[in-house]
Amino acid sequence: MDDYILEMRDVIFEYPGGIRALNGISMAIEKGKNIAILGPNGSGKSTLFLHFNGILRPKSGRVFYRGQEIRYSRYYLINLRKKVGIVFQDPDTQLFAGSVFQEVSFGPMNLGFPITEVKKRVEEALKAAGIEELEHRPTHFLSYGQKKRVSIADVLAMDPEVLILDEPAAYLDPKHVEKLLEILEELRRKGKQVILSTHDVELAYSWADYVFILKDGKVAGEGTPTEIFQNEKLLKEADLKKPLLLEICEVLKQKGFIFDRLPRNILELRREDLFWAKA
Repeated sequence: MDDYILEMRDVIFEYPGGIRALNGISMAIEKGKNIAILGPNGSGKSTLFLHFNGILRPKSGRVFYRGQEIRYSRYYLINLRKKVGIVFQDPDTQLFAGSVFQEVSFGPMNLGFPITEVKKRVEEALKAAGIEELEHRPTHFLSYGQKKRVSIADVLAMDPEVLILDEPAAYLDPKHVEKLLEILEELRRKGKQVILSTHDVELAYSWADYVFILKDGKVAGEGTPTEIFQNEKLLKEADLKKPLLLEICEVLKQKGFIFDRLPRNILELRREDLFWAKA
């Protein structure tokens, strides 16, 4: 469908030794929506992402980008990876250059852009990631949070249409998570499609427009954050907790408050005149 930017149909993938990571999974990513993918370790999230830009190829089933089935020729995959970029969970597996500028410039230089265009892309990517001051710093002297943002700039320098982040908030303190969300919101305003995996139900509830729950290599459930996190049975099956804000709302309901719609964050909860009133 034209509304979907990425789609999987009945995809099965097995690692060597017959270890099945995706078990006939079907899902469709709607254009323009912030997408969060949750699930326990081993549910297939990282393997799923590696199919979206052709790093892995299904044993069976089909993967689509913008309604066209992905092909696995070298030429096609080079172009696909310009459009669909992945930021891996551990930045140390992604960063390899001596300085931040060298690191972020590698992708555009590898694509053959002239040096003026490379510099422009690096500057824009560093600005988008909020790390302009790190341009000439050695990568091995950076903090973990700084490395995370450099790895995001790495992908942004390629100017992808879709940005996929695997556990971007893992091991980040609250300040860096807040900065990450600011970056993602700015990317959304610029028309980028953002997809992330996370174990953080608070992040998924407050940030996402649509949520997929993976379990045993399949989609166990999907829907809006409110729909997903009110589904007690699904949360239990996926070993996920209800977001604290929803727990608070349930307590308030018990005390006589009626919500016009459930708030997604604390700021919405405070807007009493718009979103809730005492019974």
